[in-house]
Amino acid sequence: MTSKAQTRREALLLLLKNGNEPLTGGILAQKLGVSRQIIVQDIALLRETGASIVGTSQGYMLESDSRKVTRSVEVKAEARNDRCEASNDSGLCERTFKVHHDPAQTRDELETIISAGGRVVNVSISHRAYGFLSAPLAIETEEDISRFINDIESGKSAPLSTATSGYHYHLIAADDEEALETIGRALADKGYLAPLLPHEMPK
Repeated sequence: MTSKAQTRREALLLLLKNGNEPLTGGILAQKLGVSRQIIVQDIALLRETGASIVGTSQGYMLESDSRKVTRSVEVKAEARNDRCEASNDSGLCERTFKVHHDPAQTRDELETIISAGGRVVNVSISHRAYGFLSAPLAIETEEDISRFINDIESGKSAPLSTATSGYHYHLIAADDEEALETIGRALADKGYLAPLLPHEMPK
């Protein structure tokens, strides 16, 4: 029996196949009635099963179609307003990503986010016994990353995510939605992006 998620991913592939230009995560999310984060995770799962989906600065498309992007498409993409609808007080867009990795990969995960234009606002976990726990990070630079790693190591402490076998969430802020899409793709490409469980899906 085909699951709802599998049907959605098949529909996502069909949209990319029939599209005559790259489709952003926001457009795909709107067409399929889900969040942008679910689209990013669906694409990561589709890639794992062999789908040749590439991420461009204009959006997602199938690899076989990537050479068909013309300058007219690029101009239309540049003209789109990629600002998020709901910004925080600083005017930045925010999105929560669920991720998973070993403690030794913490630096690389944070560097991946920062190099893609993100700011790590906090880290949180959902613990079966202790509930939802969150801690501010405010990591924006390489120096912030080094300080955070040093604080962990010098205090002989462990990252919060070790309490949930490496699974955790980061609230990430960026200048616009396109930057958040880029961050999601970068995390997925490195295998850090984790799929949402059924109870974590948006209502």
